[in-house]
Amino acid sequence: MDLNTLWIGSSLPPLQRLCLASAVATGCRTRLFVYEPIAGIPAGVEIADGREVLGLDRMIKHRKSQSVALFSDRFRYEVLGKSLGAWFDTDMLFLKAPETQNECLVGWENDKLVSAGFIYLCPGHPLIDELRRRANDEYPVPGWFPAWQRAYLHLRRGIGWPKHVSDLDWGVIGPNLLTWLLKENGMLGFAEPVSWSCPLPYSERHALGRSGYDWRRWTTPETVCIHLWNHGLSREEKFGKPEPDSLLAFVANKCGFEWPDGGQLSAV
Repeated sequence: MDLNTLWIGSSLPPLQRLCLASAVATGCRTRLFVYEPIAGIPAGVEIADGREVLGLDRMIKHRKSQSVALFSDRFRYEVLGKSLGAWFDTDMLFLKAPETQNECLVGWENDKLVSAGFIYLCPGHPLIDELRRRANDEYPVPGWFPAWQRAYLHLRRGIGWPKHVSDLDWGVIGPNLLTWLLKENGMLGFAEPVSWSCPLPYSERHALGRSGYDWRRWTTPETVCIHLWNHGLSREEKFGKPEPDSLLAFVANKCGFEWPDGGQLSAV
């Protein structure tokens, strides 16, 4: 299975480098889309121009947080639409290669949402175009919103004052849209358990590089990758080289990744 992801910017933090190296180590073709040259990309990663999928003239950010997650959500659906393989977020740490004989491969993030951090849909699947169409609606009325909220958004549309997608809740065209459409199409049964890709609790994301933290208690033999919740790490929080026996050190040793001297865990 081919794996695809995106990085926007000129600096790739060590955490993302390790995740890419772990993807390569599974034996899967690993493609990183970029918009400018980036140093430090692990060997074996195939570099591709992001403009081949979605131009920066289509850039969109959450108005409140200024996050590029909305653009990333649209980008991943375009990757699926181009039949390039699976999508994974750059903070997905792989333990082994993802495999499936099914038309869809995703995993639960929690008991309510399917994670959009890893998505595979077989080429030409009708759900892909539905994801693309709804994700590109600038003024959506999400079907999972309560009736009163949908009525309010329809009213705003009707009077010529629609609410832009960048002003809606986080994840509105990411995991929320994906989960809703899978449910509407009777496909939630394809979703793997939380332990498949999101075993590490969000509340314990700060233990990634600490020795003595028993991260194995969250995984099972079926765990393929581990979402590291990079968006929840403080921009002021700095980490040195992972301690021995930590999750990050374990995977780094497994895939021959050398942590850069003085490297921080996340972008600052």
